[in-house]
Amino acid sequence: MTRPVPSRVPRRVLIIQEAMGGCGRHVVDLVTGLDRERFDVTVMYGTSRIDDYYRAAIPRMAEHARLIPCDDLVRPISPARELRALRAVMRVMREVRPEVVHCHSSKAGVIVRMAVRLCGRRYGVRRVFYTPHAYSFQAPEFGGRKRFVFVGLERWMSRHATALTFNVSAGEREAALAERLDEPGKFEVVYNGVADAPVPSRAEARALLGLDKLGVPSGAPVVGVTARLVEQKDPLTAVAVMAKVVASRPDAHLVMVGDGDLEDTVREAVESAGIAGHVHLLGYRSDAEHVVSAFDVYLLTSLYEGMPYSLVEALRAGVPIAATDTTGNSEVVTPGVNGALFPVGDAEAGARAVLDLLADPLPSEQVRGTYLKRFTLDRMLDTIAARYEGEVPA
Repeated sequence: MTRPVPSRVPRRVLIIQEAMGGCGRHVVDLVTGLDRERFDVTVMYGTSRIDDYYRAAIPRMAEHARLIPCDDLVRPISPARELRALRAVMRVMREVRPEVVHCHSSKAGVIVRMAVRLCGRRYGVRRVFYTPHAYSFQAPEFGGRKRFVFVGLERWMSRHATALTFNVSAGEREAALAERLDEPGKFEVVYNGVADAPVPSRAEARALLGLDKLGVPSGAPVVGVTARLVEQKDPLTAVAVMAKVVASRPDAHLVMVGDGDLEDTVREAVESAGIAGHVHLLGYRSDAEHVVSAFDVYLLTSLYEGMPYSLVEALRAGVPIAATDTTGNSEVVTPGVNGALFPVGDAEAGARAVLDLLADPLPSEQVRGTYLKRFTLDRMLDTIAARYEGEVPA
């Protein structure tokens, strides 16, 4: 008589994060993509900076994981709230008793790994993973003593409370090694992946955006960006780039999809540059990853990045990219193959890159091919799932 094979008990995984931007998107894809027969997932997420994308994804995530909001997981330094967040994390560990803990973003990375040091062994934690989504010390505003402190924290946490760090770009990994955070084998590059889903045609996407109602002729070249209007993305340089583009191509238009605290400042810059009729601020759109196919060139002027989803979405749609030559961007964009790079803050060079791509378009299938080689969602999910189950990086 053949005995029935007992079903495998799913591995308990606790994911803790800030719920916004690329970090939020990454966790949404991770939670909804992991095999529920292999993993029993709980997600604890900070509510202070939750964005529209993550908020809309919560019902879908709830079908795959237990969700626990945390009001005290905030970005600004606040000892009282950080202590409360630490206690909250420890309570959740006691309840869930996770075998695997995966923390995302620098603030969660410190709080969660400290909690693991204090009580993780007692509650059954076997492995701790960390995805910084750009280290805090990479941000231009963190210099001098503050940067020294952040580097020190990352170094101690990596060496004493982390099994493996997933870096979303090779540049991010190189930054970690340059600061001697830990041994090279403790860092693995896992690019953000995007599902290979169909996108609208160029004409369909332009109709969805209502460009004709905005006064954009059907044949006009459209430069576009789907990114928040915040300091990191440097939207004022995008406006300066477009002012120079319009001087050479009066038929060109810039479409900016996204909101943020610099929205009013950007509008003022557009008016001051005299290109109000050529720049269209459309605010947040839930279909941003699909309407990117309306663009002839994707423009991203970030000061720094981890691994921007928006660039990968542009590649998936076959849209060539003009982006700043910074960590993350430089690993997505291969000059002459799927786009062009230019120095951070250099509007003159940015305009030349855009104009060159408009004048001599790169083949759409060639651009899309670079997405298929490195940036699919399945590749990201397979790698992380394997590490959760204990496979060692090759």
